[in-house]
Amino acid sequence: MDLLINNVRLGSEIRDILIQNGRFARIEPQIDPAGLSKAPQTLDGTGQAILPSFANVHCHAAMVLMRGLGDGLPLHAWLNDIIWPMERRLTADHIYWGTLFGCLEMIRSGITAVFDMYWQTPQCLRAFYESGLRANFSHPNIIPPGQPALDGLRRDLEEHLALAKSYPARIELSVGIHALYTTSPEMRATCREFADAHDLIVQAHVAETKRETDECLQSTGKTPVEVFDSEGLLNDRFIGAHGVWLTDSDRQLLATRGAAIAHCPSSNMKLASGTFDEGAARRAGVRFGLGTDGASSNNRYDMFAEMRTAALLAKASTLDPVACSAAEIHRTATLDGFKLFRLDAGEIAVGKAADCILVDLDHSGLVPGHDLISDLVYAATPECVDTTLCAGQILMRHRKIPGEDEIRRAFREVATRL
Repeated sequence: MDLLINNVRLGSEIRDILIQNGRFARIEPQIDPAGLSKAPQTLDGTGQAILPSFANVHCHAAMVLMRGLGDGLPLHAWLNDIIWPMERRLTADHIYWGTLFGCLEMIRSGITAVFDMYWQTPQCLRAFYESGLRANFSHPNIIPPGQPALDGLRRDLEEHLALAKSYPARIELSVGIHALYTTSPEMRATCREFADAHDLIVQAHVAETKRETDECLQSTGKTPVEVFDSEGLLNDRFIGAHGVWLTDSDRQLLATRGAAIAHCPSSNMKLASGTFDEGAARRAGVRFGLGTDGASSNNRYDMFAEMRTAALLAKASTLDPVACSAAEIHRTATLDGFKLFRLDAGEIAVGKAADCILVDLDHSGLVPGHDLISDLVYAATPECVDTTLCAGQILMRHRKIPGEDEIRRAFREVATRL
């Protein structure tokens, strides 16, 4: 059904906005429903502003199951001693309900698109589809060495792609390479060949910690970015999460190849992995978006917090109050992120995909309202989001999400069993 949003603030103007076939069709001072070929559903936007929704470019949604476990540990101890032993206990129910509950939190934060990497692809794809979000999902593909495992990897990739294609276009598959230190060159070659053959995005963790980078240099003489490039993986379909320990030559290589980084400031700080050099990345022309990472290393799916943290971190680390403006980081969380999904979204404009949020201008963080974008980055919280739309479909209205009570109850039950 067509959707007409009346009397909503867009920039400094009040507008009516018509959405048809999942895209913004008309944006005008006033649109008379009687003049339309069919009666639309209507939303009253009085006292609200319309803005692009957020694109979360790195996440492990189901890890909300482990929120609060292993806090205070560095990455490798956290993985080896807490996360991986716990993940070996996960059932299909854990991952399905965990992913769906993570989606609730993202919808409340105004996120409508997510790059996710996790186990049990069928359960994750089902949950993302039922949530109404856009998802580009990858399995981490950590496999033992040997030809039988490589043959199994090829079969899994084919099966996962066929399953993803059975869903609507907003559910997509990417190829996951967890990290250099958890995979082999042969495994990565198989992933590269499959991604190239099917024009798929590749997700990987890259230069996340000093230990990872130092060990890579010692064993190969190359940085992680240089290894990925030597194996033919760096291109405009490659998204490397974190990128904390990039060198200047790494950044130049990423920019030249068109590869992108997922900037995850809260997770990097919490695990004490280091700081992604946002200013150096911008100067080098590296493409990057903003990600939450998983809820066991963040510990929340809150893009308002990520924008604020990223902006403040850039200023504090450079002693430059001009670094990383509110407008820059808001664009990173919206338009730049959607570009990594290869989606024509992230702007409120005719022809663009209708992924958007309506924010309550009476929310305490948006008052008195001198600069809406500044307020969104530095003062607002997810509670300012009244309505979330993905491809023109209403996922949340007046902070109510259909079925959320059932999802919360089921999630609590499986999390307790875990």
